Amino acid sequence: MKRKVAAYCRVSTKKEIQLYSLEIQKQYYKNLIEANEDFLFVGIYADTASGLKKKDRVQFAKLLKDCKKKKIDIIYTKSISRFARNTLDFLEVIRKLKKMGVDVYFENERIWLKNERSELTMTIYATVAQEESISKSRITRWGLVSGFKSGTSRLANRVCYGYKQDDEGNLIIDEEEARNVKLIFDLYLQGYSLSRISKELYKRGIASPTGKETWTSAAIDKLLGNEKYIGQALLQKTHVPNVLDQKQKKNNGEVTKYLYENNHVEIIDVETFEAVQAEKVRRTNIVSNARGKQVRKNTRHSSGNSLSGKIKCGECGCNYRRITTHSGEIVWRCAGRVEKSGTCKARTVKQSEIDEILLEEFGVESALIDIYGIVKSINVGADLIISK
Repeated sequence: MKRKVAAYCRVSTKKEIQLYSLEIQKQYYKNLIEANEDFLFVGIYADTASGLKKKDRVQFAKLLKDCKKKKIDIIYTKSISRFARNTLDFLEVIRKLKKMGVDVYFENERIWLKNERSELTMTIYATVAQEESISKSRITRWGLVSGFKSGTSRLANRVCYGYKQDDEGNLIIDEEEARNVKLIFDLYLQGYSLSRISKELYKRGIASPTGKETWTSAAIDKLLGNEKYIGQALLQKTHVPNVLDQKQKKNNGEVTKYLYENNHVEIIDVETFEAVQAEKVRRTNIVSNARGKQVRKNTRHSSGNSLSGKIKCGECGCNYRRITTHSGEIVWRCAGRVEKSGTCKARTVKQSEIDEILLEEFGVESALIDIYGIVKSINVGADLIISK
């Protein structure tokens, strides 16, 4: 009875030379297996993924499932490192295959899995492969950091929504997308929530960066915090603490971040960007309690966001934006003045000035009343005119 035989091939990246190598491997094993009259060729399982990342080896997972279903008796592969570059993962896999009665031939090492005495030898080979992988990761990491430090890293010019690359790989503005970026920033400063912005974009027929009809709140939030819109590029926002599990985590100061200033043309001016970041912090409503625990404060009576979209400029008719200054003071400025190309000269209004008028009109401080439904609009001219 013929033995059911398959082959497993893997390359680490999608670089052309490696993909070419993958095709050669696949053809080689197909010919090898079909040339043996005692073998029944089942197929080739091939991945383009790192040996350290189990989740990316989709075909390898399929191979193991087919082995469990008794579809495969023998597996041919180039080397132990093709199976895994993590010693523990490798031992776990080969023990499962042994239990299923599946044999494996590692060609470079000339080892058959069915030979019980070879497990120690295979463990040594797997350990060496693991160390080689860790060493390669460290070399790659060193190259990336060197690029960060020297200011030559191409990662600074990775495309995000609102930009595209010219023929030399430099970031340039995509005019249509840039208009949408400005719209999102403007809506947020007018008091729109992330979900409300998403609905507004859908209403206007503006597709998401991935081409979907609706934007997710997470995508909008990420866009609003992206420093690239002010012409900067912050590198190493994430890092990989453990080379073996390859899980990326947010960089909270564990490793150095690198900021490239004036890296490309900005879409949003710095003042607007900082105003959005301050507003994002305010909306989180996260504070530390007496025990130092992060908790959400009660904002049921807070009036700050209730004024958004209600304060109009008497000069140009634009909405006023809520801005937190570097000193922590809350002020309101006309959007026609805040925007870089704006020409409006309308005055800045302090939150304290509005509070005084509301106190006079309603008899209580604005922070203790629900503005929404009481104040229809505030017109800013020489005086503040409140419409109920």
